[in-house]
Amino acid sequence: MTRLLWVLFWATTLAGLVLTRKPPGTWPWWDSLWIFMFFVAAYAGLVSASSLRAARLAAGIVILSLAIFLGVGTLTGWPVGPIRFTENSGLRLGGALPLVLPLFGFALLSASRQVAEAAFPGAGRPGLAAATAGALLVTVVNGLAFLGGNRLWWLWNPWGDGEAFGRALASLAFLALAAAALVFAYPTDTRLRLSRWNDEVVAWMAVNVLFLAARIP
Repeated sequence: MTRLLWVLFWATTLAGLVLTRKPPGTWPWWDSLWIFMFFVAAYAGLVSASSLRAARLAAGIVILSLAIFLGVGTLTGWPVGPIRFTENSGLRLGGALPLVLPLFGFALLSASRQVAEAAFPGAGRPGLAAATAGALLVTVVNGLAFLGGNRLWWLWNPWGDGEAFGRALASLAFLALAAAALVFAYPTDTRLRLSRWNDEVVAWMAVNVLFLAARIP
């Protein structure tokens, strides 16, 4: 069942390649469907790697933390800087905070964690946390063109704040620290691995290929 969920996510990601050459607003249903498929597959993978109770606890901590991070940033401009999410980012709480973004963050963090484990087996929790933060940060920076440009999920610096660039760098640093800390909320992966190319690693690569495609002129 988990493999089927990943296949559906990969197919949805492949369909998204079309959107790298389309104006914002094309297929408005795709964004929420893509994120939902990513979240469900990542959550199912976490359940199979540990237990339902452990997966619920980890997902709850990560999603709630990311929701607070985005909520505070949207309302105060700190630490993410002056940003305003548009209707293209899906249903928004109070017309400001997209409800699907914390789910996307959880799925992406889960996939980044698997990439870190595959790249640095036996690194220990601190090393795994640092590698996970790095993998997540690479994907976020890589995805700025697609998410903020092709899909127009947000308007950056809409109020003309001259310090926006510095605050953007600060937000990325804060996000990396938060990702490293949240890795400790995950249970130990108990799956028997015959290969490093598991579903989550392939998903991380597929997402980054999609984001890279948006950068090709």
